[in-house]
Amino acid sequence: MTKSFKSKSKIYSTLCFFALISSVILYSQPSFALAKLGHQVVCQLAFDHLSTAKQHRVTQLLHAVPRKQQTLINQYNHNRADSPITFAKACTWADAVKNQKAFKQYNTWHYMNVSRELTRITSKPLCSKNCIPQAILTHQKQLQTIPRSWESAQALLFLGHWLADIHQPLHVSYASDLGGNKIRLVETKSNCKNLHAYWDSCLMKSAGRTQNEWVESLTAQWNSISIPKFYYQQVWDWANESYQIVRQADFQYCQITNQGECKQTASSIKLADNYPNKHLPIMEKQLLKAAKRLTRILESTL
Repeated sequence: MTKSFKSKSKIYSTLCFFALISSVILYSQPSFALAKLGHQVVCQLAFDHLSTAKQHRVTQLLHAVPRKQQTLINQYNHNRADSPITFAKACTWADAVKNQKAFKQYNTWHYMNVSRELTRITSKPLCSKNCIPQAILTHQKQLQTIPRSWESAQALLFLGHWLADIHQPLHVSYASDLGGNKIRLVETKSNCKNLHAYWDSCLMKSAGRTQNEWVESLTAQWNSISIPKFYYQQVWDWANESYQIVRQADFQYCQITNQGECKQTASSIKLADNYPNKHLPIMEKQLLKAAKRLTRILESTL
């Protein structure tokens, strides 16, 4: 074996080692974001129900997304690098940039942690920054006031993302268990190994629908709920809706004490056999609310 060959072999082994370590680190990180399918469904639904003029404004802003970021969006969604960017695909961008230094400051904006003793989220803000209700308000204001540019396009992509995240119930929960990331699932047939991941992706996957089938199903239900025009205080009501869902006993997240504290009962749980059938309609309603509310915001802001 030549010296050159040994050197190349050593370099190759080193690269493989670091690739393995990187993948372990990447896939062992807590999940703090609704999966791609959920984000794409919400933003596609919202876009489909915008007026033609507002759809045109969204398309204009998508054209302001730099080529490098368009490529990143396509890579994240496993599309060809030069594929056209749609609003549905672009709404996953906030997850795609989590590991980039320039955007790491937004990682805590995907969720909201509250005290276990809190029984209800009211209109009185529980956080002044760096949480998802404030994130919605921040980027709605930016979208409304900044002229068409990459900065305003960022506000649009963040806003679309936040609306889906705040409607994933475990994005409004507790820091001690990382929003359900530390609650392991045992005896599960799904690929999701913790409760948060289950609500991010596996619950929707249990329906066995494609993205188009999800959009069609929720479009048929579009008029089943009424959503008022957007005003700022609503974001706290949206957070409370998610929070009340996770506090339900059959959610299997925690047990409510006589004092109203949501006490974690176990570090690992077995989901009830009827869990998907019982909670899938709840997830459907949350996605529908997210899409309708996003439509309301974009109609009043763009």
